[in-house]
Amino acid sequence: MDIQRGRLKIFLGYASGVGKSTKMLAEGLRRRDRGEDVLLGATQPQSSPDIERLVSKYEVILTRKIQGRDVIDVDALLRRHPQVVIIDGLAYTNPPGSRQAERWQDIEELLNAGVSVITSINLYYIRELQDEVAKITGKRPAETVPLEFLKKADDIEVVDAPARESFSKLREMALLVAAEVVENELRSYLHSHHIEEI
Repeated sequence: MDIQRGRLKIFLGYASGVGKSTKMLAEGLRRRDRGEDVLLGATQPQSSPDIERLVSKYEVILTRKIQGRDVIDVDALLRRHPQVVIIDGLAYTNPPGSRQAERWQDIEELLNAGVSVITSINLYYIRELQDEVAKITGKRPAETVPLEFLKKADDIEVVDAPARESFSKLREMALLVAAEVVENELRSYLHSHHIEEI
């Protein structure tokens, strides 16, 4: 029997503190209220009281500690096999000795096993955009996620905040990434339904 790949939803922010985690956790709770089996697979280490309040409402599969760092417990998630798992913070590099080198690869394994994933990322973690974002923010994190992985998303939501002047270019970049993902999704749909592109 073929396992149907899980669906991937990404909340994309163009700066820290725009509210990605809050929106993502609230969406998970809404889905649970509608009857889906949703649990939490990873949270950010520091979080606000609002986030902690949302997290407290979830069934949580605890992360594993490897060399003092939190790593998603893929085996436990596969055993429990929820319909949807929430993973806050897509752009993590796993320490040596982990199942995969990167968190996005853990997510890929869950998706391939038929588990849907809702996750979040900031624009400056997208590998191919780092040079451009660093010019604006001066930030260049070591952890990155390839744009190709984001393009596999079934749904992407840009989490908007009141645009500050310095962030207008970042906001524009985030919207372009989202448009690229949606275009990719449309192309896949047309291809799978044997509809010619116009």
